[in-house]
Amino acid sequence: MNIIVKKSYSLKGRVTLQGDKSISHRAALILPLCHGDAVVKNFLFAEDTLNSLKAMVMLGADIKIKDNHVLFKSRGLESFKVPNKAIYLGNSGTSIRLLSGILASLKGYSLLYGDESLCKRPMKRIIEPLSRMGAYISSILRNDKAPLLIKGDSLIGIEYDMNIPSAQVKSSILLASLSANGKTVIREKVKTRDHTERMLKYLGADIKIDGEKIILFGGQKLQAKNIFIPADFSSAAFIIAAAALTDDSQVIIENVLLNPTRTGFLKVFEKMGGNFEVFNVREENDEIVGDIKVWSSNLKGVTVEGDIIPTLIDEIPLIAVLAAFAEGVTVISDAKELRYKESDRIESIYYNLKIMGVEAETKEDGLIIQGKSFKRKESYEFYSFKDHRIAMAFSLVGFVLDNVLVYDCENIRTSFPDFIDVFKKINGNIERR
Repeated sequence: MNIIVKKSYSLKGRVTLQGDKSISHRAALILPLCHGDAVVKNFLFAEDTLNSLKAMVMLGADIKIKDNHVLFKSRGLESFKVPNKAIYLGNSGTSIRLLSGILASLKGYSLLYGDESLCKRPMKRIIEPLSRMGAYISSILRNDKAPLLIKGDSLIGIEYDMNIPSAQVKSSILLASLSANGKTVIREKVKTRDHTERMLKYLGADIKIDGEKIILFGGQKLQAKNIFIPADFSSAAFIIAAAALTDDSQVIIENVLLNPTRTGFLKVFEKMGGNFEVFNVREENDEIVGDIKVWSSNLKGVTVEGDIIPTLIDEIPLIAVLAAFAEGVTVISDAKELRYKESDRIESIYYNLKIMGVEAETKEDGLIIQGKSFKRKESYEFYSFKDHRIAMAFSLVGFVLDNVLVYDCENIRTSFPDFIDVFKKINGNIERR
């Protein structure tokens, strides 16, 4: 599938988005570890999150989908068995890393693998701590990447310093710790998204946050509870950016996740001069939720670096597109993790910026972008590099410059399957081809 986008005039309306991808993954993977029945509303039915559900069903979880809700009848980890075939996880780094934590204590051998992109992503970051806890986990090809072979065993709690800021690694250790003997302490110098900690607490876990330390005791019994999943902030960010770039626009996005470990993009957007308002803020199952109103904005270049990076790592392709239309220079640093995503996002962003004629340069950990240096052409052809966030970010260029074609966009189904339909509802001139 390719995407064609033409110049749009005035994005208007109210938007309701599917649930947050990170929380949907965690609901799919953690609720089966609980005891009791639960209903999850506004689950994100995307390829990645469905792979998490399918994996848990393969382990023996009782999960059904009815009327766009996900129904769980949970009997705990003790009811699971390793499947007699390999578990395919598509493009989902979250699925493979968090599931590894669950399988680390499940007796028997499990084999996890994914698509070509997933099998290029680094896995040593979970192999090392899970091995320290007592699991046998290895890279089949001995390159510290998937496929992964896991033999579960009795685990012990560990103390672990997070040298790489990663919510997936942290969550993998926490899920393994639920079955471990003793106490696990994770030290996190740079705060990363905390959905796992919040969900475990909501489901009854004795988990403590003490400054940089996260403390969890093993052997706990979790109680299943109903969960409402707020709209995915990373998806909402595309609506925010599009409304800001398009003249005479005003859009309201309802029930958006406002977890502070996820909303660094809003801080950068505000610093760039973006016009928005957050209102109707409330709490739903230990997560902060609210509505966002955004309208057309005149943007300026900024510096993006330091501790804010983990709170907006998925939105950096979008920030780069905003920077191309902003006054002045934008500098992005401390984002080397971009090189280990679905594509090397630093190089993918740079390649497409050059197609626009933007003056830009790469660094090992980021980019430097000269705003408003793009060249007006009759048309632009961008490449997704099989990366959903690159595909969606550069499609927005068409709302401003007209006649944009983005190749190979099937990948958007992994995180924002109704991306095109949502924009069409608010007057976006966007089509599949």
